[in-house]
Formats: sequence, structure tokens, C-alpha cells
Amino acid sequence: MSDAYLDWKHWEVERFGRCPDSESRYFAWHIRKARLPAPPNRVLEIGFGNGNFLGYCRSQGWQAAGIEVNEILKQRATAAGFQVHQDVHVIPETEHFELIAAFDVLEHMPIDQAQTFLATLRSRLAPQGAILLRVPNGDSPFGRTYQHGDRTHIETYGLGKLRQISLAAGLTITRSGEAPWYAQQERNRTPRTFLRAVLRKILDRLICFAYFGGRMDLSPNILVVLKAN
Repeated sequence: MSDAYLDWKHWEVERFGRCPDSESRYFAWHIRKARLPAPPNRVLEIGFGNGNFLGYCRSQGWQAAGIEVNEILKQRATAAGFQVHQDVHVIPETEHFELIAAFDVLEHMPIDQAQTFLATLRSRLAPQGAILLRVPNGDSPFGRTYQHGDRTHIETYGLGKLRQISLAAGLTITRSGEAPWYAQQERNRTPRTFLRAVLRKILDRLICFAYFGGRMDLSPNILVVLKAN
């Protein structure tokens, strides 16, 4: 990941660790759907990027650590006071996490590596812990913009493929689907966004009925909650 990639992502150093209200709503909605027995004490994020989720965890009073391969991003996180690791394998085996997040990570690795990666994350889950995993939605024609908009994306994942590799890694998908319109990132609660959400739902159902005969998640991204079997 080069400096040019960081510029392309608009990951400015002065914005590291900031989590605006729109993203806080988004993260909070998905964490509620993970149905943890209690708020997480320890959280691990894989591929933390410019630290939005790390910042959210800090705002909740949770102890958050991150894994990242880019040296610039690691330096930013360290300067912001976050615990940073190069790889999950360097974390002591005695450390476990109630919540592990991997937003937009899996699509950057081949499928065999992804299955091993998920098995490794499973070994670091605390009892009743959960993994939040987000990828571009390979089941949806609207996911192509995210999947093919980044040359570093290697593999495409739909819900069926995610179930397959998760089961092989000793994990079960307990929930799937993106947040509703009012909890989406960078979407204000206005009549315009409400109207767009209604139209989108109608179109989604028409497309699913015409092509699949039933319902299917056509969101550009798909987010799943994984728990150990």
C-alpha cells in the first residue's frame, strides 16, 4: 500500500481516528446486531485504515487494538495512542477479544488465505465473542462499483461463498445485511434520503422477484456477523 493509495483514499493525517456521527450510528447499529452479552472490553480491528472505527471504540471507552501493514498508518495510530500490531500472530495467544472487526479486508486476499485468516480470528475470539466482516457484495450488480473500483481487490464474495469459507473456519454467520438507510454512513435523515430508500427497496424487490423469485440482499456492501461454532 503506497502513499499514493492513501492519497486516493483521502486518508489525511489530521483526520486519523475521527469518527463522525454518521459513522458512529453505522458502527453502533451493527454492533447491536452482533448481540454480544455485554459491551466489549477488548476490540481488535484488522486493517484499520485511517482509524475511524478505532476512534469509535475509544469514544465508547473500549480498549481497541489494530493490525495494519502500512507503516504510515501504523505510525499515525501509534501517535494517537492506539496499540498496533503487524500481524495477528504476534499477539500473545493468551489475549482474546470480545469483538473483532474486519471492514473491507477479505477482498484483498485469495480465498484460500481468507479461510485460514478467518480460522485464525476464530482462535482469538473470547467466549460468546463476534466478528464483524464487511466486503463488497458479489451477489449484487450494485456491488461492482466497490469491488472493481480498487485495483488491490483480488477476490469477490457473495453470501454463499462467505458461508462456505466461514463454516470451514469453524464459524457460523448469525446475521447478514447492511444497516438501514437511516444508519448508513454519510446519509442524513432528510425527506430526500427517505424517498431514495423507499424507491431502492421497491426496485430491489422487483429485481429479486424478476430474476430470483424471492428476496435477496442487493446492497453494494454486505456485512456479516460471525460466531464460533
